[in-house]
Amino acid sequence: MPEAYASATTPTDVRSTAAPAAVDSRYRWVIVALLLFAVTTAYFDRINIAVLFTNADFKNTIGIGNNPALLGLLMTAFVFAYGLSAVFLSVVSDMMGPRRTLSVIALVLAVVMAAMGGAVSYAAMLAGRIVLGIAEGPMFGTANVAVKQWFPPEQRGFATALWSVGAPIGSMIGFPLVIWLVATYEWRASFYILGALNGLLVLPIVWFFLKDRNTAARGPLKKVETGSDAVTYTEAFKILVRNRYFWLLSLYDCGAMIFLWGFNSWLPAYLQEARHFDVKHSSLFSALPFALMVGGFLLGGWLGDRFRKKALICVLGLMAAGLFILGAGLVESAVHAALLLAFAAGAWGMTVPTLFATGTEIIPPKVTAMGFGIYAGIANIVGATAPFVMGLLIGKDGNYFAGLMVMVVCCIGCSVALVPLVRKH
Repeated sequence: MPEAYASATTPTDVRSTAAPAAVDSRYRWVIVALLLFAVTTAYFDRINIAVLFTNADFKNTIGIGNNPALLGLLMTAFVFAYGLSAVFLSVVSDMMGPRRTLSVIALVLAVVMAAMGGAVSYAAMLAGRIVLGIAEGPMFGTANVAVKQWFPPEQRGFATALWSVGAPIGSMIGFPLVIWLVATYEWRASFYILGALNGLLVLPIVWFFLKDRNTAARGPLKKVETGSDAVTYTEAFKILVRNRYFWLLSLYDCGAMIFLWGFNSWLPAYLQEARHFDVKHSSLFSALPFALMVGGFLLGGWLGDRFRKKALICVLGLMAAGLFILGAGLVESAVHAALLLAFAAGAWGMTVPTLFATGTEIIPPKVTAMGFGIYAGIANIVGATAPFVMGLLIGKDGNYFAGLMVMVVCCIGCSVALVPLVRKH
């Protein structure tokens, strides 16, 4: 879903012949593939730390021993920095363009991941996670800019869906990949290899193949785009503050982000420590939820368009996610618990396209970009608390059920925020 300001840049180079236009039409799908690649690989860096929550050598090396709260804080620090960066730094892509912005992000990720591989203290690891969050914050906003440059309005929704699915795909591939790297080599190697992936593969591919369609000089956004109409940021903020449905949307998304970041942070540790899966099965059951999440993306989008009940799907999807998590914590069978976690991710995935579509109907056209940026930023900042709070509740005794209840309560509680919208949306 959009996490930052959309670009105010629109293509101005009108083609005079059919051939260049045809080339543009084909190349725009290359742009989507590059964005999908960049988003997918970036998720490897986001979630790799979660795999190390059960690694004794990692915990002893950075000097925290068995302290789930401090482990959770490593993810919380990333998400908090990411949320702030998504709101305040995404405008950078309007000044630099998608190609340069994504290239800088890949370069920073390469350097920071390599540095974290050599870390010998908790402070260094925490600082690295914060820098990663700041660097990745503008990524989704930059992708939106690229889509806006290359696609006409009637194709942007589909193009956005194609690259944004890189988020669950990144987790689906990333968890088994990092688990394998740590098991085959050791935890430092996982950082070095992911750093090399960014520096030796992502960076050159983005730099040499991603193109900015309009390379005119850019400056900071002064207006929120509305076609021929525009309002200042102060006016836009007033419009949003007075829109109670917008704040219900924000409250709902807080619950959704608490699920996402809590789930991403503690899934591998829960499977290994609470359910005692070995490396092979924990890899399988770490990937399965995100495979179902991709299916949920597609199913939710289809159901929302087919039955025109987007808000209802949001309510039922997030509520179901919470109930599946509750079931996972209560059942005795480890396999059944893992399957219920996967179903929870699938249910959550159904809410993503429908929440975005609901937002486009609720947020006034004059402030769409700013509205999406603010509510996604707020939700990510609130969601950032989940890994740390869950770590506190899990504690040294490994009470994972208490940690899971954070997601259960927030998913079910926040799902009802959209009930007032069910009739009209």
